[in-house]
Amino acid sequence: MSDSHSSSVARRGFLFRLTQAAAGIAGLAVVPRGLDAAEPREAPADADAWIDRLKGQHKVMLHVHQHIGTVLLDARNMLNNARDLYGVPEAQYNVAVLTHGPAIGGLLRDELWQKQTLGDFYKVSDKGTGAAATRNVYLAPIDGEPPDATVPDLMKRGVSFVVCNVAMRTLAKRLAARSGGDADAVYSELAAGLVPGTFLVPDLFVSMQRAQKRGVGYLFTDRPH
Repeated sequence: MSDSHSSSVARRGFLFRLTQAAAGIAGLAVVPRGLDAAEPREAPADADAWIDRLKGQHKVMLHVHQHIGTVLLDARNMLNNARDLYGVPEAQYNVAVLTHGPAIGGLLRDELWQKQTLGDFYKVSDKGTGAAATRNVYLAPIDGEPPDATVPDLMKRGVSFVVCNVAMRTLAKRLAARSGGDADAVYSELAAGLVPGTFLVPDLFVSMQRAQKRGVGYLFTDRPH
């Protein structure tokens, strides 16, 4: 999805709507297989599979375009606060993180970050060296952040992660143009290189609308922190 698309949605007042209270997660996603596993995949035939996994009393999707580090922290804090401050069991509080744009990079495995030099592409630095990151920094604890605000830790707690296939195709074209490669080949690498357990949906905005019809609340959380 383009930045202009995201901005136009914001202007229509769509970007801050919570249709029902949220509270507690676990059970919406199976603990992912090892992060070194990968399977090629196109947008799945069952585009609503991620929605089907939200079986708790409280369900919310967190939409992010750019700052995936922020949404990881938000998801972690929502789970903890619903449990500790509202007494809602995690099994009854389902969170899904929906990504497009630069946020997709947080759901790609280390090998792709290195091969496609995504640290340079996304302007993400390794805090240890100051150089462009050669690994996905969102798969491991980040200095100064809670150690459990990572993609793997949140998956283990049942958070679902969703990627827009339209945006994935756009990313493949941009990376191919940058390197002189073939966009279809790059797309295949990207799709195969998603963190296992990630859902790839045909169109993120259509998917969000379908989830809202089924009672899933919506929050846009995309700020630097």
